[in-house]
Amino acid sequence: KISIHSIYFHVFESRIKLEKGINDFSNWLNVNLGYNDLAREIADLDPYTYTMEGLREELINIIKKWIRTGGK
Repeated sequence: KISIHSIYFHVFESRIKLEKGINDFSNWLNVNLGYNDLAREIADLDPYTYTMEGLREELINIIKKWIRTGGK
């Protein structure tokens, strides 16, 4: 289980650190794994509309859906 602190760092802090307006998860999924569609869906999330726990659950739901559909 990923901690709330890790989610905060990789979603909010990374946008400032990378100066690209993208979170670490999306950057990693796109650049390192080539999962462009999954990266884009996660990047399109507005993290400011979720509680931290809600954001964690939404990330999990997106990834589970992506796995269920065979990476599509």
